[in-house]
Amino acid sequence: MRTVTLISTAALLVGLSSAARADIVIGSAGPLTNSESLFGTTWMNGMELAIRQANDAGGVGGQKLVFQREDDGGDPKQGTLVAQKQCDNTSMLAVIANFNSGVTIPSSDVYHRCGMPQVTNSSNPKVTKAGYPNLFRPIANDLSQGAAPAEYALKTLGAKKAAIVHDKQAFGQGVAEVFQDVFKKGGGTVTSFSGVAQTDVDFSALLTTIKNENPDVIYFGGIMPAIGLFVKQAREFGITAKVFGADSAFTPDFIQGAGPENAEGAIVSFQAPPYDSSPQLQEFAKTYKAAFKEDPGPYSAYGYMEAQVVINGMKAAGASITRATIVPAIAKSDFDSIVGHVSFQPNGELTKPFIFLYTVKNGKFELLK
Repeated sequence: MRTVTLISTAALLVGLSSAARADIVIGSAGPLTNSESLFGTTWMNGMELAIRQANDAGGVGGQKLVFQREDDGGDPKQGTLVAQKQCDNTSMLAVIANFNSGVTIPSSDVYHRCGMPQVTNSSNPKVTKAGYPNLFRPIANDLSQGAAPAEYALKTLGAKKAAIVHDKQAFGQGVAEVFQDVFKKGGGTVTSFSGVAQTDVDFSALLTTIKNENPDVIYFGGIMPAIGLFVKQAREFGITAKVFGADSAFTPDFIQGAGPENAEGAIVSFQAPPYDSSPQLQEFAKTYKAAFKEDPGPYSAYGYMEAQVVINGMKAAGASITRATIVPAIAKSDFDSIVGHVSFQPNGELTKPFIFLYTVKNGKFELLK
């Protein structure tokens, strides 16, 4: 899009005319180079697929959609710098950002200041606490992610004692706190609530304590590679408690990191059903593989759906497609996506969040509930 200097009414009209014909840019920000790059890359691939399909169908209002990826490195500081860069791009009318809660919380302040419609994949409840009207979360928050495993441990497994570990980050500690609250309210006892660093590689001191506590279950709120190493070392210590993890463990890297024999039976929460669970998801997986020459990742379907939220909002914005007109249009979202029905509460949360539990069986994830 060419830059126009506003020096006269005539120049302004030329600028507006150019803008009307210009491409519409949709941005994204997420981890593309750190330990979560698999998540970030395949998540954004899903967005790109939806945008390609929209362009094949004529774009939005006759305008072509352009997709721009940015790497926030899973780092809050880098995330806010990326957010400001995207805000400064006047052709960018919406973003799908960020992936990590610890990045989304500070970056949402930046996006709010510039009125940027923001659709996020982050799950910490604090993400929507500020009440920003431009922020939408079409994914279950940690209240669901932490609650479902705790309820399963109590009601299905009959667990009485739980040891809880987290990585001191917004996401990991958030889901761990929810698990703790639900487990306690359900009559269970939390034997310990411990924080570790994401970079820790030796958990022997903590595992010695946990082994002496003899819990029925262990909940680990954190990301890879820490959770894989933790489970591997726990089994080497002879700890047989059932292990639960959050969606960050829903990756082959977890099974490989822990070792298939150590990961066997672990239970992981995730917001999407298996790709073979419906004709729509089967078709998505087939189309994705044709486009990117690989199977979709854990969050590819979410990236696809989140891009649809943005595209639908742009189409419903009316003749004038701007950041300001897209926001209320997204707020009125009401459609069936490949992962579930999408409609929002006034605070930007899903009206009916969806969550699923998977277990590792014979080295692969299998739907449990």
